[in-house]
Amino acid sequence: MPQEIELKLAIPGLDAASVDRALRAHPLLRQRPVQRLRLTNRYFDTPDGWLRQQRCALRIRGIAPMPQDTAGAGNTSAARARAAMRWEQTLKSAGQGALSVRGEWTVPLRRGVPEPAVLATTPLADQPDWADRANALQPVYETRCLRTLWTVRRRDGCVIEVALDVGEIRAAGRRAPLLELELELVQGDPEALFGLAAALGQRLPLIPARASKAEQAQRLADGLLDAPVRARNPDLPRAADPGTVARAALGDALGQCCDNLLLAARSDDPEAVHQARVGWRRWRSLLRLLRPWLPPPPDTTPLRPLLDALGAVRDLDVARTETLPAWADAFVEDAAHHPERQRAVQRSLRALQQAAGRERQQLRALLCQPAVVQSLLACAAWLHGVPTPIVAPESWAAQRLRRWERRLRRMLEAAAAAASDGDPNRPATADPPPADDTAPPSNDRAGHDAIDALHAARLLAKRLRYGAEAVAPTLSGRAARQLLRWQRQARTWQTRIGAQRDLALAARWLAEHGQDAAWAAFVRGAAAALHRAP
Repeated sequence: MPQEIELKLAIPGLDAASVDRALRAHPLLRQRPVQRLRLTNRYFDTPDGWLRQQRCALRIRGIAPMPQDTAGAGNTSAARARAAMRWEQTLKSAGQGALSVRGEWTVPLRRGVPEPAVLATTPLADQPDWADRANALQPVYETRCLRTLWTVRRRDGCVIEVALDVGEIRAAGRRAPLLELELELVQGDPEALFGLAAALGQRLPLIPARASKAEQAQRLADGLLDAPVRARNPDLPRAADPGTVARAALGDALGQCCDNLLLAARSDDPEAVHQARVGWRRWRSLLRLLRPWLPPPPDTTPLRPLLDALGAVRDLDVARTETLPAWADAFVEDAAHHPERQRAVQRSLRALQQAAGRERQQLRALLCQPAVVQSLLACAAWLHGVPTPIVAPESWAAQRLRRWERRLRRMLEAAAAAASDGDPNRPATADPPPADDTAPPSNDRAGHDAIDALHAARLLAKRLRYGAEAVAPTLSGRAARQLLRWQRQARTWQTRIGAQRDLALAARWLAEHGQDAAWAAFVRGAAAALHRAP
């Protein structure tokens, strides 16, 4: 089967001209010939989405070579490009992850319309009604871009095409910009793609990107291009070995993180930041679950500033959109009788929104730093090298998760015992505090320690949940039922501990940023009450 092997990379926060200049000046490319092509890609499917259901894409591509310098050429250059355009038809199967290995069947065409008969030489011909389906094909979306192309020939015989695509996606009357870098393996070992990406990533912020142009166009058509990407736990076989689980589950976790980082670079949707953090938590949790059987993972210390920025934005988003609005009515009681309380709540929400905006700018600045995001490429390269199958005991997953579940129970029992000994926080009340309550309490360190303990328990609950969700398809019988129970328990613990921590963090922020003392005391009291609840 003919294959396409390529690594797709997104470049957040930069404009096309900056990326083009950086690539042309890169030591690996600046001495190499550059080819510029005008590409028109039209994708076809049946009215009921038959090809999409088969996880295939049919593309008719028009290719027109562009002069090296088209400045001032105007309509003459465009007309020459159209006259020189050649066409080809390509059927592609679905790929997995940023490094996509998929079937590809390409034939030249005389003009830019599909030739259904050519599909007889592809796997689609195995479908009994393929001919009728092929005759019902119609255009569904289109991409247009200028491709700048370099060919890298290495001394070890590897040949890689480096393609910068700049243009737009068109689907269902909508348009979206297109800016991506593709490294396609023409000859050699796929590992060479990651080596070249790492070298280019020293000067450009390159993030692994899973979605093909066709997938991006379909999401645009569905109105989902800017929708946060949630976890998609893979359909694993029963008794899957750790290597198979790692390739699939860790691949989705890393993809979820990267997809949402790219969305956070252009969108203020709080859920994008949340899902990026979920993706990274899943990655960390699954690494811990699989650690005894995997090679050492790459060092991700350079990511720490980015992860901290994600956490800062998320805490502010939760406080301003969920935690404080949920308790505002109880604090205000009656806006007509307590207008000062209403104003206090509104001031705090405005201040939180401004703080979140500043943290978002810092997050986006970090996404543009090559040294920060290069760890994501290193993770993708490492995952590609994970061997499979890996020999392990049949009950490897259940044994690891059982230890986590027992440890979490001990942590929760210890937290409950500490809460029963008394809590330094005040009970929830809307009454003004004493005058000296505006100063930090003497036992503030104890309050911070309580928040940290809750956070540690919550992280373990998340680890248990994400691990259980990933390996659930691989188990059966009693082990599967036990795993389902652990999933439910972990989700419950995660939600409850999260609500306690979110209230405590909101109260701390209000106090530390000079917000209304009564409002801060009320939220602190609510956190204490929730912490002591059975």
